[in-house]
Amino acid sequence: MIAYLFIIDPVESLNRIKDSTLLLMKECLRRNIEVHFCEINQLTMNEGNLNVYSRKILGFDKEIDYQNCELKASSFFKKIFIRKDPPFNDDYLNLTYLLDHADKEGIEVINNPSSIRNHNEKLSTLNFKEIIPPTIVTSNSYDVINFLNIHKKIVLKPINEMGGNGIFLIEKLDKNLNSILETLTVNDTKVMMAQKYIPDITEGDKRIIVIKGEPLPFCLARIPGEKDFRANLAKGGNGVAKKLTADDIKIVNLIKDYLVKRKLDFVGIDVIGKYLTEINVTSPTCLVEIENQTNFDCAKFIIDTL
Repeated sequence: MIAYLFIIDPVESLNRIKDSTLLLMKECLRRNIEVHFCEINQLTMNEGNLNVYSRKILGFDKEIDYQNCELKASSFFKKIFIRKDPPFNDDYLNLTYLLDHADKEGIEVINNPSSIRNHNEKLSTLNFKEIIPPTIVTSNSYDVINFLNIHKKIVLKPINEMGGNGIFLIEKLDKNLNSILETLTVNDTKVMMAQKYIPDITEGDKRIIVIKGEPLPFCLARIPGEKDFRANLAKGGNGVAKKLTADDIKIVNLIKDYLVKRKLDFVGIDVIGKYLTEINVTSPTCLVEIENQTNFDCAKFIIDTL
């Protein structure tokens, strides 16, 4: 029997209707792949051996049905999926160190733990300056103010957050600017990112899923609601599935070799207009929304390709 392990947030916190990880688990069960899950703090090292306190999924009827926790050697699993949401903190960092041992044992870890550790989801876009909007990364408030004077309207982002958390839209005469910069830079001691505002956001912030360098044929364009400039579904954005455009495919092709070389095999890139804005490698989502609107079997494509 083949077994896969999914490292997740507490199972009770997952949205049973639209969680992408649960969708993948169901596809594995359909193929008679044994599915286990654990949380980030349930991996152990014992005299050089990596072990996991995991629970076996039995089914998805009215509730998620699973067995009691059991200790398994990491070698029990053919694949390990890292599906823990950010922030990328010390616990996440230590998880990647432990999973390096699984990778050395020949267990496929998705995504490669060393590559996750070396790949910041926002800063990694700096490797592709020809397809990103005007961008600066700094802890100096004066740098941001000068950038704002040039571009008139900018977006400020913390480096290690997700779901639109801590993101601000700033225009030149905003009286909250100094207060926001004090908060984001922790009084000029913490690095943050500033980017020129892209008006195409009104057409959607596209989440494109890329598996081993190959994109799903559909993306989810997350369109901001009336009360927030952020398009994230968690912030009230409306998700609309769309077929990839020629510009979308061009961006995927430009970053494909970078992803494949680093074994970043399950990635969600964010695209606004013709610009790449993020390369998400921890727990890319939006699969259920794409499936529901297109009837394209995302889970089958992903498990087949992986």
